[in-house]
Order: sequence, then structure tokens, then C-alpha cells
Amino acid sequence: MKNIVCVFVACIMSFSLLAGNIEKVFTFSQVRISENGRYQFVTLDNTMPAGLNGEPMLPYHQVALMLPPGEKAVSINIIGESLTGIPGTYELYPQQFNQPVSETPDGSFIKNEAVYRSTANYPATPTGNLINSYLNGYAFALSTFTPVIYNPAKKTLAYYQKVTVQITTRPDANATLALKNLTASANALKRVRLFAQNPEMMNRYPAKKSLITNYNILIITPAQFQAGFQDLINYYNCKGMASQVATIEDIGAIVPGQDLQEKMRNYIIQEYQRNGIEHVILGGDVEYIPFRGFYCYVLSGTGYEDSNIPADVYFSALDGNWNTNNDNKWGEPGEDDLLPELSVGRMSFSTAAELASMVHKSVSYQGSPVAEEMKKPFLVSEFLYDPPMTWGSDYLELLVDDHTDNGYATHGIPSAQNYITRLYDTTGYNWSVTQLLAGINSGKSFIHHCGHSNSNYMMRLYNWDITNQNFSQVDGIIHNYQLMYTHGCICGAFDDNDCIAERCTAIANFLVGGVFNSRYGWFNQGTTEGPSAHLHREFISALYNTNPDSAILELGAAHTMSKIKTAPWIGLPGEFEPGAQRWCFYDCNVLGDPALKIWIENPIVGTAELTGPITCSLSPNPCADHADISLTLRNVSDVTMTVVNAVGRQVFSRIYPMLSPGQVPLSLSTSALAQGIYYVRLEAKDGSTVKKLVVAR
Repeated sequence: MKNIVCVFVACIMSFSLLAGNIEKVFTFSQVRISENGRYQFVTLDNTMPAGLNGEPMLPYHQVALMLPPGEKAVSINIIGESLTGIPGTYELYPQQFNQPVSETPDGSFIKNEAVYRSTANYPATPTGNLINSYLNGYAFALSTFTPVIYNPAKKTLAYYQKVTVQITTRPDANATLALKNLTASANALKRVRLFAQNPEMMNRYPAKKSLITNYNILIITPAQFQAGFQDLINYYNCKGMASQVATIEDIGAIVPGQDLQEKMRNYIIQEYQRNGIEHVILGGDVEYIPFRGFYCYVLSGTGYEDSNIPADVYFSALDGNWNTNNDNKWGEPGEDDLLPELSVGRMSFSTAAELASMVHKSVSYQGSPVAEEMKKPFLVSEFLYDPPMTWGSDYLELLVDDHTDNGYATHGIPSAQNYITRLYDTTGYNWSVTQLLAGINSGKSFIHHCGHSNSNYMMRLYNWDITNQNFSQVDGIIHNYQLMYTHGCICGAFDDNDCIAERCTAIANFLVGGVFNSRYGWFNQGTTEGPSAHLHREFISALYNTNPDSAILELGAAHTMSKIKTAPWIGLPGEFEPGAQRWCFYDCNVLGDPALKIWIENPIVGTAELTGPITCSLSPNPCADHADISLTLRNVSDVTMTVVNAVGRQVFSRIYPMLSPGQVPLSLSTSALAQGIYYVRLEAKDGSTVKKLVVAR
């Protein structure tokens, strides 16, 4: 694509408040024109090219204005000033269909000839859809607008240098009800301030009343698995993050609701409002923890429709009920809540052994990281589509360093400070599974993938490839457990038995967690923009925000922020309904521990400082006949040592009475144990710790 003009826009914003009316002023200066064959694109800074399918693409600016407490937006109006013509004639590129990442191309090119012959100024309405949504009790008006006027027949362009956006408001019962979700959480208030274009409005909201108990993490799981979370609870307790477990049996028996999904959500709302929880762990696969299936339709080709998209955002966005007309289509436009209050992750296990692996990986990744590996991201991309030629690498490169491409600014992985490895398809070259496995097993921190997937296929791996042997070096000892974010279709369909993402997080080695699509991922053919890429960029931006007060490092919280930041763009023409951005908003889920803190820097403190009240080390590891254990205690305590194998079966147990504080040497005979992976758990009065031990001869 050749640039004809490249003069960047300055966008200066101010706002004022009137009774029943919110106003904000946006100013623009000059334009940027580029071309693609016979067609042109016009953009301004902080604007995204968008349009209705087959109609001219224009630059749109997002609106995310906080409203007065207890009020909703009823209309949006823009007033343009200083209309400025853009010299020349232009045939603007027609908006093409969004495409599922794994769909084969059909070679179609759509153009609404009637629109391009029209002598009327385009668009007739300069604003996108107006959406009311609520974030942690704060009311927002979400929308978009274009400052550009296009005459298709004359092929002329002009833009307003100054645009005043007016939002008319009125008192509303739903907005008043949303005030119950006001919170004193510093993390939540940070998200609100980062999102609002007029954060001063926060001063008009009442302060949150005191909480009942104030804990951070809610775990919902069947009673039979409750004890399996104890090591994770102990770890977070050491970090000052309190947890509570609610069994699915108790919720089903006590909490009101029409079905178990609604009862779970009602309980989450209760605990959020009473106790200020910030993270929810859904502990179990769908046979234990049900999901809510959402509806979405995308006009692309003959259309894509699904009424059962597994969407755990149902449990994190807490306003309304997601089905106001009480039909069988949840999450229809107008029933949605696009601003989640808290983070949710699904630890999708079916057995105690899988749970033990997941808990161990989360605690080990956070508390006992392998030094010098947390700045080694792995970017893996594939050929996507032709024509027009579309490569996954073009999307992934927007994750590296800061970018303002496609109308929004994001922070990226610093190329100067990270050891980034790239594995990209290029013209005439496709990478192999052997190269992929070699890269993963050499030690990486985070895999970022843009390519084709299915429920049993991802990164050219099939379900049968997901074994501990294939990822033998990614065991938390030789190399760190890893995280993953993918644009791939359906690889995170946890309603399948079992999808490939579930397998990657459930085995003893490899992934500690990640972000995966339960249905299609989507991209815009021939561009570097797309719904999946947009969410991914905002996720990375949350992690690598250069302002330490704005960075968000927890897996689930960064994912939540990515949804919040992309929510206004669902109001784009062609996105509210039908829309692929909405689809991705629904089907993009966290598999793993949502409270997990992601390492983006190499740890600068020792393991003993990370693991809490009791710590231990094992050597040699791997071992043959015995392992020496160095245990550190803070107080006099009985210590129970338990050893379980990779499938969760106990193979050894012993109690050591009244051990003294300080460093305590213990020994474990492994001569009678078969070769394989074991977990050594040490429990004392102050807490517990788990270490992975490999027996090899």
C-alpha cells in the first residue's frame, strides 16, 4: 500500500457539562490518504476506517463519555464546525466482509454501486449506534462518529476541524440500579479512569459504602474438588489476596435464579456488591460448571449465526440480565452489558489430577519462575487469506512497540528490551511443527498466535500432539510454564470434549493459561485491523503500559480491560448488528487462573521471597534414588509431606513432628517410585508449598 499524503492529525479534546446534556469537543487537523489500487482510504488520528458492507469506508472516532449518576443517554448529536475540503477526487474503498480466521477465501469483492452513484452527501447519519452501558456502577454512553463528508458521485471529500458531541440524558431506573455496583476497589477505579473521556465526572458519584468482609478471589467449583484449590488459596493468602470457595451444590440449592447459570451469576453479583471480589475462578469443565450460550449474527457472505456461543463474560459483566425479552437468544443487541466489572477465568478440568496440574502450574509460574525467561515472547503466524493477500504476521507486528495504526493507540512489547522470537509463514515458506516445538521447548514466556485453528487443531498441532513428552522441557523446572493468546477459531470451544486449548492447560507441562476463542476469531481481509487483533492489541497494551500506575498484569484483568477498551467500537456502522467485533467480545475467554500475575520482566527477587511462609527446594531434580529437601519454616510446626503422582494418586505420606524454625533438611527416598512426574506437598502451621519432582534413571 503506497502513502500519497502522510500528515498526522492532532486530536485535542475538551468537555463541558450542561443540565441533562453532556458535551465534548474533538478537534482535527489535516488528513492522511493512502491508496489500494484504484481505491483510497482516508484517516485521521484516533479514527478507525469502517463502514457498512459494500459502502465507502470512512474514519470514525470513538465516544466513551461518563454520564451523571442515575442517568442514561437518550440521544447523540454532533455539531461540525470549520468544514475543510480535501483537494482531489477520491473513490473510497468499499468495506469488505469480516472473515473468520479459518475460513477459506471465496474471491468475492462487494461494492454497493447505488451508493457510489449517489449525489447525496455520505453518510446520511454521521454517528454510529448509541449504547448505554455501566462499568463498576458508572454510567457510560458509547458510540462513534465520523468528521468526514463524502460525495460518492462527485468523489469529493471534506472534514470538520471541530466536532462537538452532544449526549442528551435523563434519569433512568437501570442507571440507578447500576449504582449498587459502585466499588472502592483501586483496580476497578483505575479501569474507570483509564476508560472515561471525561473522568472528572467521577466526582459526582457517591462513595462506596463499606464492605462486609472484603476478599479478592471467588472460586466456584463442585464440593468434590474444593480441597484441590487449597494450595492456590494458600499462595494468594501469602500475597494478601484472600479467597473463598463456593460449591456449585450450595449455589444451586440456596441462590435464586431460573437455572444454574443465573444462580451462579446472582451469587457473583452478591459477592461483588457485598465483598468487593475482583476475580472469579470457574472451577471445572462444562459437565460441572455450565456456560451461558450467547447469540450473535455477522453479515459476511451468506451470514454467520450462532445462538450458543460459550461466553464467560456473562459472569463478569453484571448489569441487566442479558435476556430482557426472555427468549432463547441471550446477548442480543440492546440486552448486552459491554463493560465487565471483574475478571473471570475457567479452569477447565474434569479430574482431580488435571486440577492438581493447573493449581501447581499457577503457583509455580508465579512463585518459582525460572530466571531470565520472562522477556522471551514467541510470535507465531500463518498465511490467512488471498485475495487480497493477508498474513498473520502483519497483525502480530502491531503487538511490538507502541502503535497508532487503525485509529487507536496501544502500547506494545518493547523490542529493545525483549528477546522476541518470530516464526512466520512468508511467501513460499511455511514453518513446520518440528520448528514450533523446538521453539517452545527452548524456553518462552508468552506465545502470540495468529493463524488457523479448530477445536482439535491449533498452531498446526492436533489433540494427539498435546502430550507431556512433546513439551518435556516446559515443566516449570527446566523452562517456565507458558501463556498463550490466539486469534484462531474454535480452539477454545470448552463445550467440546475436549478442545485443544483445554488439553494444553490440563496436562502437567506446557500452558499455565491463555486467551482462546470458543467460536470463530475474525479479521478484516487485506488490512492489519480486525476484531480479534483489536482485542489482542488492547490486552498487550494493558500489560505493557509505560505508566506503572496504569499497567494491568493479571491475566483476567488484562483480558477484561481489552473488552472495555474495544466496547465503543461495537457501535460502529455495521458492528452493532450485525457485527464481528461483538462476536469476538462474546467468544474470547480466559482458560486458566484469572488472578495469575503475568511476568513481563525477569524476576529480580529470589524464590524464597516469592513463595510465602514456608519454602523449600529439591535437589537433584530430576533425581534417581533420592531427593534432598531444604525446608524453611518461620515457626515451630508439625510438617506433613505428601507425594502424589501425575494422575493425583498418593504414593507417600509422612508427618515430621515439631520441627524448629529456620532451615530444615529432609530426605525423600524415590528408589521405589517409577520414572515420571510427582508433586511433593509440604504442609505446616503457616501454610503449604508444592514442588514438582521428576524421577529419571
